[in-house]
Amino acid sequence: MRKLIWLALVAATLLVTGCGELLSLHALYTAQDRVFDARLEGQWESEGVRLLVQREGDLYNVTWQSKKDPSDFAKYEVHLVDINGVRFADALWVDAIGHMFLRVRVTEGQLHLAFLDSEWLRSRTSHEEADVDQGRKQAVLTVGTSQLRKVVGRFAREPKAYDEKELVFGRPN
Repeated sequence: MRKLIWLALVAATLLVTGCGELLSLHALYTAQDRVFDARLEGQWESEGVRLLVQREGDLYNVTWQSKKDPSDFAKYEVHLVDINGVRFADALWVDAIGHMFLRVRVTEGQLHLAFLDSEWLRSRTSHEEADVDQGRKQAVLTVGTSQLRKVVGRFAREPKAYDEKELVFGRPN
């Protein structure tokens, strides 16, 4: 039951931040252009959430965990890629299908994550509407990696392309 509540909370968070409405079938990165950033590794905290980032081989394992109930968590496999001078995380939820893309910045000891604004991006690029459950639709980018990189690159430096509410994490005390 707790797992279902946490999954609902994560889904609601993703929808509020704009990322849950637009997923991609294909990755944003290629094996040749993945990047790593040691500054991301370790534990981060925000209001109500702990984020644990661990590099493992050619990816990062990221755990999103409730501070109130540590047994409530979600795991992601994350790859980093730089496109047009902007660093992106390609996050794949371990228990689901579909890549989510976030702008990633580390400044002054803080981790800043900004999801692409799904509504804004949907109006500027082609996508498919998939039936998911109970009549709910999910917008899905179906283009391959090279075309996807062109789409994201076109809007990488456009402030309106990102959700207005950036998630900010700091190191625990």
